[in-house]
Amino acid sequence: MRIRTFVTAAAIIGASLFGAGAPSATAADTDLVKVPPIGASGDGVTEDPAIVNGEAADSADGIAAILWDNSDAGTGRGNLLCSGSIIAERWILTAKHCFSTTGIGQDASKIQVRVKSTKYNDGGGVIEVDDIKLRASHDIALLHLTRDANSEHVRLASASPVVGSTNYIFGWGSQSKVGGAASVNLKRATVTVTNIDAEDWVHGRGIESTKGNGVVCSGDSGGPQFKLVDGLRYQVGVTSWLTYSTSNNNCVSPMGAATVPTSLDWINSVAGL
Repeated sequence: MRIRTFVTAAAIIGASLFGAGAPSATAADTDLVKVPPIGASGDGVTEDPAIVNGEAADSADGIAAILWDNSDAGTGRGNLLCSGSIIAERWILTAKHCFSTTGIGQDASKIQVRVKSTKYNDGGGVIEVDDIKLRASHDIALLHLTRDANSEHVRLASASPVVGSTNYIFGWGSQSKVGGAASVNLKRATVTVTNIDAEDWVHGRGIESTKGNGVVCSGDSGGPQFKLVDGLRYQVGVTSWLTYSTSNNNCVSPMGAATVPTSLDWINSVAGL
């Protein structure tokens, strides 16, 4: 099958954020399409949630849910925008397209972050954001929090993963379809790295992976991709794009992430690490 970039991806992004779902397609259309896995519509679900397949995460250590509400900027009620990772007490690492393609831009008043909870809509703590930093030419963004997260931080990798290796992805993305309902519970899944010189959604350096026991879907944008080194996890990627089937809108394989090591100097400089 042929994979093509959807020329009106903004329509899917808008539909996902506002709850209208993805554009319809005929059953005869068998193309696979690349889109950013941003936003999830409606209330969260707990039945067989996504990351598609995979398994429930037993801890949210180092993982953050990025919240947004169209009708009441700053409250974060009801809408999962993206997933992210905690890299320092007041810094969240996520995807640039969560903001650059949605009209949010660098308006931090529209965003909140929930930390220390496996549920995106309950528990832990909700923290306001006072600054959004966007990386030029790479699908990388940093959110500055108004107070400490008081949570475990993720380790950032200085080298890309090995092709053929197993990595781990985390997020609150939708159950199976582009624009579907978010998972209430944090999920994790394995993926297999196939290309470390791919492109992310905004044409920076990226990591391409195929399904292990799960794939990313809407709402998983910005979530971390980890490799294991001596039993410790290091973040190598930031979820940037997914593939979906236009015949049924299901999220499938392959998927892509922005490469963290390529942006490590920028991340460290902005966050003062």
